[in-house]
Amino acid sequence: MSRWGNSRELTKSSYDLVKQNPEMNRYAVKAAVAGAVIGGIGSLVGVVLLAVGDAALDGSKTVLGIVAMILGAIAVVGAVIAGLTAANLQLAALVSATDDVLHGRPLDHDAARSAAHAKLGTLVRWSAISVAVGALVGFIRGDSDNGIVVQIVRTLLAGIVASLWAIVTTLVLPIIVLEQVGTVAAIKRSASIIRGTWGESVFGTVRIGARFGLVFALPGTLLLAGGIALGLIVRSTPAIAAGAVLAVVGVGLIFIGAVKAATCRNVFGIALYRWATGDGALGPFTDADLRGAVRTRGGSPAAADEVAAAA
Repeated sequence: MSRWGNSRELTKSSYDLVKQNPEMNRYAVKAAVAGAVIGGIGSLVGVVLLAVGDAALDGSKTVLGIVAMILGAIAVVGAVIAGLTAANLQLAALVSATDDVLHGRPLDHDAARSAAHAKLGTLVRWSAISVAVGALVGFIRGDSDNGIVVQIVRTLLAGIVASLWAIVTTLVLPIIVLEQVGTVAAIKRSASIIRGTWGESVFGTVRIGARFGLVFALPGTLLLAGGIALGLIVRSTPAIAAGAVLAVVGVGLIFIGAVKAATCRNVFGIALYRWATGDGALGPFTDADLRGAVRTRGGSPAAADEVAAAA
């Protein structure tokens, strides 16, 4: 089977499991809401402090300005980490719930929440590391003040770093939840497994994202843009109302697509993790599909025992 064909089967298996257990979608919804609310409120507080600090410095109140600026910066960084932790807490619960479903156990939301909260400290550290890597990628990318050639090189380099980090840490969240290891150990463990699953694990994830992007995100974006354009161009009350409705529907479609994609990516990642560590094919996934999903650096399919040994 071709790589695209294999990815299509993995996508279908992931989506079939979610359709059979639609309550799994709740975790991705809660992750998005919790992350946005907690991160947004904290960031707002930080921005206000930064504004106060800037005004104080302009007014020659140096000490107050410096203190406010420092507190504002700390608040913004803390808010980003807190928001990401809140989202990861829900996704960790999804990992636990998905693992139960893949093993044929009943979906137990209380047990999933307990499993996630038991890893809160590790999730905080994982979120902090993720924010630090994101900041590093942003630093490498730089701003648009550089020359065009330098900016292109920096953008490409930042993209490579971000992609490599995403690949290496693909299985960190399942490892944190399902294994008794810390954050750094989970990153190393994920990297050791990914060494044998470099190609198709990422290919499958992209395929899942592409599917929901075409079905939900693309129409949603068109409706959102069309609604805004309608309100701005026509500028009549009925047109503004119609544009607002189109925009709301568009945002809703984008959100639904993002939730479904995130849920299915988690299902795929956990199934791949369990297979790669010797548990075999679980749920709707077949050994043949997962064997084709996991490839050595040479590009050939890897047997489960070979991957487990490498991990």
